[in-house]
Amino acid sequence: MERTTLFILLAVLADGLAGLTGGLLSERWLKRHLSALVAFAAGALIGAVFLEILPEAVEAAGTGAFRWALASFLALTFVEWFLGPHHHDHSAHAPGHPHHHDGLTSAPSTVVPSLLAADALHNLGDGAAVAAAFLASPEAGLAAALAVIAHELPQEVGDYALLRAAGLSRVRALLALGAVQLTALAGAGAVLLGSQWMDGLEGIILALASGTFLYIGATDLLPELRRIQTPGAARGRLLGFLLGLALVATVGVIERHVLGAHG
Repeated sequence: MERTTLFILLAVLADGLAGLTGGLLSERWLKRHLSALVAFAAGALIGAVFLEILPEAVEAAGTGAFRWALASFLALTFVEWFLGPHHHDHSAHAPGHPHHHDGLTSAPSTVVPSLLAADALHNLGDGAAVAAAFLASPEAGLAAALAVIAHELPQEVGDYALLRAAGLSRVRALLALGAVQLTALAGAGAVLLGSQWMDGLEGIILALASGTFLYIGATDLLPELRRIQTPGAARGRLLGFLLGLALVATVGVIERHVLGAHG
C-alpha cells in the first residue's frame, strides 16, 4: 500500500508540474505546436480509456462499469448544454490566435474566479481518477497518469493565456494555477481513504473517469483540431494523435511484460 501511495503522489506531482508549463514555454513554440499537443492529448485520453482504464473498471465493478461511464459522459453533455461550452478552448486561447491578446485588460475580470474554480474541480477529479487507477493496477495507474498529464499540457496553456489576458502577471498566473493544482491531492486522498471503507470504490471511480476522459477526448479536443486546415498542421495533429495512442499502449505493454516479469 505504501508503494501504491508513493506512485499516486508522484503522479499527482507530475500532473501539477505539467499544469505550470504554460508560463515556461515560448509563445512562438506554443503557436507552432499547440495543435499537435491537443491531438496528442486526445490520443492519450482515448487510448487510456479503451486500453487500460475501462477494462480495469469492468474487472473491478463488473458490467455495471459501463453504466457509470455512460452516466459521467451524459452528465458532462448536459452540463455543457445548459451551462455553456467547456471553458478549455485550447486553440482560441493559444498565443498567436486571433482571440488571444497580450494586453492586460483584454479579458473580463470575472474570468479569473470562474476559470480557477472550474480548474480546481477538474483537478479534483483528475487526482481521484489517478488514485483509483493505481489502486486497481499499476498498468491502469500509469495509463491514467499519462492521460491526465497529456491533457493537462494544452489545457493549462489555454488557462495561463486567459489569466494573462485578464491582467495577471506571469508570476501571479503561475501561482494561481499552482494553487488549484493542490485540489488533485485532495481528490487522490479522498479515494485512498474511501477505498478503505467502501469495497469497489476504485472500480466506480475508474468507470466515471472513463466516461469523463472519453467525453473530453472525443467531444472537446478532437473537434478543435478541425479548425486548422493547413497540410502541415494536419500532419502534425495526426502524428500527435498517433503518438498519444502509441505512448499509452507502449507503457501498458512494458508494464505487463517487462516490469511484471520482475515483480
